[in-house]
Amino acid sequence: MALRLLVAAKVLLGGVLLTGALYPQGNFEGKGMAYRLPAFLAPGLIVTVRWWLRRRRGEDVAYPVALDAALTLPFLSDTLGNVFGLFDNVKHFDSVMHVANWMLLMGGLTLHMIGMPFARGASRLMLVWLGGGLGAVFIVLWEIMEYGVMESGVGGLNLTYADTLGDLFLSMAGGFIGAIWAVRRAGPAAGQAG
Repeated sequence: MALRLLVAAKVLLGGVLLTGALYPQGNFEGKGMAYRLPAFLAPGLIVTVRWWLRRRRGEDVAYPVALDAALTLPFLSDTLGNVFGLFDNVKHFDSVMHVANWMLLMGGLTLHMIGMPFARGASRLMLVWLGGGLGAVFIVLWEIMEYGVMESGVGGLNLTYADTLGDLFLSMAGGFIGAIWAVRRAGPAAGQAG
């Protein structure tokens, strides 16, 4: 069931992004949908393609549902927020999305990293710092990319210094909340007591 929902989410995301890139009108106008198309679609496809290639090589690997959800759903929710004009018309919607999307992103990534060899033996506290810190790096890179898109001439992003600082803080906080959730969810598999 989860895999079917993820496939539906990817199809919906791709369809909406393509529509916005080809017809940048209405709520898509000035949102840089042509830039978002590859940037938002690629993370969700990487997991699926990598899993498929490993299966073709004969590896018996389970589908990484948490990782795929973490790399698909935040981009879908952001895109749907633009479809329905929520970023422009609902006060603090952007702030809520920064917290929620980074919770989802870093929760899923941290949960996936906990099962990787390099994380074995790491304390629970170290795993939280790994997930939350990686989330902080990601939001800095995201804001740099967003600034580059704005400088390329895309209007309507409404970026300000205060907005960027708020986005950095809220996403970092969401990333740490997601990492804490993942470590608690993993239980004893998340290393020794930290």
